Amino acid sequence: MLTLTIRFLGEFMSTSSDWSIGEVLKTASEKQVGFKLNYFIALIIYSAISIAITLIQEATMGTTGDVAVSLVETLVTFILFPLGVGLGLLGIRRAAGKETPLNTLWEPYSHAIPLIVMLVLMAVLIVAGFFLLILPGIYLSIAYSFAPYLIVEKNMGVWEALETSRKAITQYWWRYFGLMLIALLLIIVGSIPLLLGLIWVIPIVAIATGEVFAKTFGSPETEALTQDLE
Repeated sequence: MLTLTIRFLGEFMSTSSDWSIGEVLKTASEKQVGFKLNYFIALIIYSAISIAITLIQEATMGTTGDVAVSLVETLVTFILFPLGVGLGLLGIRRAAGKETPLNTLWEPYSHAIPLIVMLVLMAVLIVAGFFLLILPGIYLSIAYSFAPYLIVEKNMGVWEALETSRKAITQYWWRYFGLMLIALLLIIVGSIPLLLGLIWVIPIVAIATGEVFAKTFGSPETEALTQDLE
């Protein structure tokens, strides 16, 4: 088991690609100008819908942990997941220099079924990875980050999106993991002065993630990644 894990970990030690953490954060900080208001309106819509569904659920079924409540909570997760993907899609579109109207938030619902299938499959694989000495689960939870957006933006199938995302992020896994850690730190720091810093931080984080997506999949290398799966 230890030998298998070492080989598995060795796969994501690579850091090749043509972006840096400082570069994407700098570009994202520039592109958030004129984007903040639109993004926060979308975030408020997402939060309002989430809170409303939760309140309705609690009012009708209570909060006891029986099977029926668990099933409803799972259903709510499936319903809200495409909306969450829509938030990320706004950052990706901004990074690519495209328009970001509010109706972008609803676009992933046209791919709702493959997104939900992907979510279930991804959860199973990640949980299985955590049983394999935990580290494979951490690897997969990061490596599958772009899968939902490949389904929406590139019209990929579920498994194709998962594997394309995994193979792409594996090339710079540690760097992308570092970007996520810095993003978390920025969110924490931005929360300290009455949450005011989040007005800038959250859009920057969304666009920075979009920058990595654009640099990874907005080039001819995307075709090579897809061909490797065939």
